[in-house]
Amino acid sequence: MKYWAEGVLALAVTLILGAGLWLFTGEPVGDETTATTAPVVVDTEAAARGEILASETGCLACHTIDGASGVGPTWKGVAGATRPLVSGEQVVADNAYLFNSIVDPPSQVVSGFEPVMPTSFADQLTEDEINDLVEYIKSLS
Repeated sequence: MKYWAEGVLALAVTLILGAGLWLFTGEPVGDETTATTAPVVVDTEAAARGEILASETGCLACHTIDGASGVGPTWKGVAGATRPLVSGEQVVADNAYLFNSIVDPPSQVVSGFEPVMPTSFADQLTEDEINDLVEYIKSLS
């Protein structure tokens, strides 16, 4: 009986500490988050299509691919990087972020830039074309 009571007490203390830590951090205990991401994996065929599309649609009039400053953020090295936003938030430029930046540009504007990108390319490009652009951007990392 003594060991059972000690086990219950240990479990209660663990749960209370875990709940307190969760309340303090806002994240579940044991949910590891890191500032680094996995290596960027690129579909080279899609990236080649995306490169052509970027040129044909005028993306490169505002976005550079060599790291130089432009009207919009450079695409060089952006994939997988942490991006500071005008909202004060920071996001990792993963596939979802890159895709969203094309279909809903004003939703996550990069700090230091104005929200001048046309409202959306979702009505001008197919989902496959947007994914090809994302692969091209990833290939520049």
